[in-house]
Amino acid sequence: MRRINIYITNLGRYNEGMLIGEWVKLPVDQNELQNVLNRIGINEQYEEYFITDYETLFSNLHINEYSSISELNDLADKIDSLADCDYDKLAAVLESEGSTSVAEVIELIDALDSFDLLEGVDTDHAIGEYFAEESFLLYGIPDSISRYFDYESYGRDIRLELNCCITSFGLVIDNR
Repeated sequence: MRRINIYITNLGRYNEGMLIGEWVKLPVDQNELQNVLNRIGINEQYEEYFITDYETLFSNLHINEYSSISELNDLADKIDSLADCDYDKLAAVLESEGSTSVAEVIELIDALDSFDLLEGVDTDHAIGEYFAEESFLLYGIPDSISRYFDYESYGRDIRLELNCCITSFGLVIDNR
């Protein structure tokens, strides 16, 4: 599921003790949104609605009850247009950034090329091994000596020097 699903509720009816609403899969076109609003009774008498629940795979995306449906639609469009590798990168970036608003997620998607995701690089030891191999740091050093290299300390130092974060997806490097 890449889409964002929101539950739109009629605020006036809610205040009267009735939960009248409907799930909407985003992105949604204006005609379908208007049909949903009509079905839940948004009219001259009941003009206001709010979001009572939402579903998304991004655990750090927070949608509040008065989030803009237009802004959420824009976000859903951007998410749907991501390639699979970028989708994983976005999930990792969101995990590294912590709690983010809809506007912040849109900004992160627009800046996604400024991040690198090293999948599976999820410990200081793995960071040390990755960068030692990529930089040929131990090239030409005999195995009898290189086996004593402290990858974990080297990886920790790299992690502290770079603007990066270990996530459940791997290492996210922020190149902004």
